[in-house]
Amino acid sequence: MGRSHIVAVMTSFITLIPLCLLAQNSPQDYLEGHNIARAEVGINPLLWDNELESHANTFLSKHIVDCLDRVSISPHPMYGQNILSGPSKSLTGAFAVAKWVAQKQNYDYRSNTCIGGNPANCVAYTQVVSKASTYVGCARANCLNGRTLVTCYYHPPGNILGHRPY
Repeated sequence: MGRSHIVAVMTSFITLIPLCLLAQNSPQDYLEGHNIARAEVGINPLLWDNELESHANTFLSKHIVDCLDRVSISPHPMYGQNILSGPSKSLTGAFAVAKWVAQKQNYDYRSNTCIGGNPANCVAYTQVVSKASTYVGCARANCLNGRTLVTCYYHPPGNILGHRPY
C-alpha cells in the first residue's frame, strides 16, 4: 500500500468522524425514541418543532460552562422540559431519550404517581408520553467541563398536576 493511498484512507476516515459524532442526534433520532414510547401507550406521535429546538439551544448556551443537570431556574411557562447530562462527550440525544423512557418502570399508572414517591424517578418519562404534548424540539451540547448536556422542550407541556399522562 503506497503512502498516497494511506493518506487518502486516513483523510476519508477523518472526514467521517464528524458524521459519526452527529449520529443519534438528529431530529429523527429524538423523535424515534419518543414516538416508540408513545405508541406503546397508544398516543399520537410528537412532531418536530424548530422553535422548540431553538429554545433548547438557548438553554444549553446558558449552561455550556458547567453542564448543569437540572431544569432551568425559570423554565419557560409554555413548555415542558427534559434534561440529562453525562460524563462523556459521547452521550447522544438518542441515549438521553432512552434514559427518560427507562423511567417507565418507576411510574404507576393506577395511582398516577412515581413509585417511591419521588417525582424525579418518573417525571421525564411522563413528559415523553404526555398526550398533552404534540411538539418537541431538542438539542445537545458538549460542555467546557468535558460533560455533555441534552435537553428537549415540549409544547404544550405535559406533567399537568392531577392528570394522567395518557
